[in-house]
Amino acid sequence: MTATTSKRRGRSLMKALAAATVALTTSALAVLPASPAAATPAHVNDCLTNLRPKYVDVDPWQARGNYFDVWRAPYGLGDGDGLRITATGTTRIDYWGTNKNVEGDPTLAPAGWPLPGERQYMLMARLTSGYVWHHVRNRYYEPEEWFPVGAHSGCLGIRFIDVPGGITAPKLQFGINDTNVYDNGGGPFVTVRQWW
Repeated sequence: MTATTSKRRGRSLMKALAAATVALTTSALAVLPASPAAATPAHVNDCLTNLRPKYVDVDPWQARGNYFDVWRAPYGLGDGDGLRITATGTTRIDYWGTNKNVEGDPTLAPAGWPLPGERQYMLMARLTSGYVWHHVRNRYYEPEEWFPVGAHSGCLGIRFIDVPGGITAPKLQFGINDTNVYDNGGGPFVTVRQWW
């Protein structure tokens, strides 16, 4: 076998591998479920540039530590809306009076917690229908998936594209990253800003 023949076979093998890779990648992408568009929701940039929000909660309201409270969203939630959530205060996490601030513990929650990999006992939220773009985390959260809030969520965006089962009236729920909220008390005070 000559060096030229060996090079040709190597090139042929490389071309065949490249073609197989393209075919496998294309077929895999065809069966994956659609995700929200790669672009950030329209009004996240309004939040990022600190434009005046269209709505701000006049008074902070309490997200109870032992309940999943829903933001009243007086103007509803629309596709492309931008949100910023701020919160202060503490939650009692047991009957003996242990309190945690809105940022929670420095200890990260293990698997089995509502929001694993984030701080235990921190304020969190989820959208019941639709996706949430979390600018700080640089990712989308699925419908019903908790995302971190703490004292300051950063800028968030709402997307209603490709939601399994279609869109029902979306609700923004708040809770504490705790495996047992039933012995909790108190809870942080929340302010939501909204751009549309």
